Amino acid sequence: MRHWRRQLSAADVEAKGERNNLVTAADAEIEALVRWYLATRRPGDAMIGEEDAAALPVTEVAGGEQIAAGLCVPPADGAAAGPQPLDWHVDPIDGTVNFVRGIEDYSFSIGVRAPDPGDPDAADPDTWLAGLVAAPELGKVFLARRGLGAWMFAGQVSDLQAISGDAGGQAAPEVPLTRLRGRRSGQRGRLVATGFGYGRAQRDQQFAVLPEIMEHFDDMRRAGSAAIDLCQAAAGRVDVYYERRLGLYDYAAGALIAEEAGLHVCRPSHHHGTGDGSDLCIAAGSLEDLERIAAIHRRQCAAQH
Repeated sequence: MRHWRRQLSAADVEAKGERNNLVTAADAEIEALVRWYLATRRPGDAMIGEEDAAALPVTEVAGGEQIAAGLCVPPADGAAAGPQPLDWHVDPIDGTVNFVRGIEDYSFSIGVRAPDPGDPDAADPDTWLAGLVAAPELGKVFLARRGLGAWMFAGQVSDLQAISGDAGGQAAPEVPLTRLRGRRSGQRGRLVATGFGYGRAQRDQQFAVLPEIMEHFDDMRRAGSAAIDLCQAAAGRVDVYYERRLGLYDYAAGALIAEEAGLHVCRPSHHHGTGDGSDLCIAAGSLEDLERIAAIHRRQCAAQH
């Protein structure tokens, strides 16, 4: 991602609908590379990306050799279909406005789930298997696997190459992992994290409930990346994260990371909104906080209909 950030120019940036809902050439290109990689490694799986970009081999990207040198790319001759097809949900740049403005809080997010025909909106937590959020400018990678906990390490995804790739017969250096378990005992104050929509009407709804929510917190944070906010909750840096009307790709990895850190998580059951608050994503250290925020939004939705 830093490769694309160094080359970013105003000509690479466009708006999707609302004027600050930005997308860059890097969003599509990163997603295209991931689609190509998964197609070579996991034929039969499906990839759902925010930009719907077609697969693109790394050799066809400007600076591709340099990119490949910094990645862990095992040979494709080991590719094989898994015992069941999986769905990979990718957000190539979560926090594109931050990416464009040079603010460090942006990330790459990928979450994988076993598809459930009865749950097209992917709210069933048991279908989510693994997730990874990489924040290159923060120098952190967050990851989780169902039943094995949530973890963080300081560095870049390329630091995993020594473990998963060929170490040339030498002992691979270990990457020190930190287990994430939410809020630590003895921490003072209560922080809530959230995000706001690009459109005026959506922001007005979000602002309207904020005073009631803040009655139970001392301060608020907004990173501008849902994936990073969810990981901050998993790490215990904020007590609660909530937001309405996220895309599935926004929380695909982060929600599982928060869940595996021991937080209570509510995924949207309809990420386009149904008017009943079911488009709400919450990760909270306490069930009481989760239920309180969900109830506030239900009352707001009921009053609007």
